[in-house]
Formats: sequence, C-alpha cells, structure tokens
Amino acid sequence: MSEKIADFRNAHKGTSYAKNAQGKLVAQSNWESVSEIDLYGTVYGTLTVEADINDPDANSGECSWAGEGFSPDGTRTVGFQSGTWEKIGNHKWALKMAGKDSKSGAVYTESEIELETLIWSGTVYTG
Repeated sequence: MSEKIADFRNAHKGTSYAKNAQGKLVAQSNWESVSEIDLYGTVYGTLTVEADINDPDANSGECSWAGEGFSPDGTRTVGFQSGTWEKIGNHKWALKMAGKDSKSGAVYTESEIELETLIWSGTVYTG
C-alpha cells in the first residue's frame, strides 16, 4: 500500500519550445515550489510534454518530470518521473506519474495543473 510522502504546490516559471525528430512540439515548462515541501524542501524542476501538430487539441498524452529539492538541512534530492496527462476540464490537466527520487526511492504522483492560474498541485506517494 502506498503511503503519502508530501503534498506540493508549484508555480510556473516559464516554458521553452522545440521541434523533435518526429516533428512533435516539445514543451518544457519550469516550475518552482510555492513554499517548502515536506521532506524535499524547496523544489525546482521541468515538466516535459509533447504535442502532435496533427492533433494539437488532444485530450491526453505522455509527460515526464526531472527536478531537484533543497532541504533546510542542506541535503539535496534529485528525482525523475514519467507518466500521462489528461484534460479534465477547460484549461485543467490531471497528471499521473511514477519514477524514483534519491531520498524516497520509488515514488508515484497524482496532481493537477490549472493552466489558467499556472499552479500545479498534488501529492507524492511511495511507489
């Protein structure tokens, strides 16, 4: 059974765009925790999402996360996750990702991004 590790609330800090070899738009959005997150401290990271030029209004797709946290005690955590996003409303996505971080090992995240407010919030669980 998964146990809750931490809740988080991140603010959008900017996005860069590129075209990959398959002709898809790659959006890499940078995020920063709004306040310190239990266990991880202050967190910074990048969410990567691809969009197909032939289906720009897709209702779901793949996504990935790469980030790091800086704890008040001076330790650092590095983590990676991948999974899916799904449109759950006008300008709102639900994300489910799994991966690993250097502090907790296997982790699983359920979260939502409000594209209107550019706030990403959710919960990290043991994987």
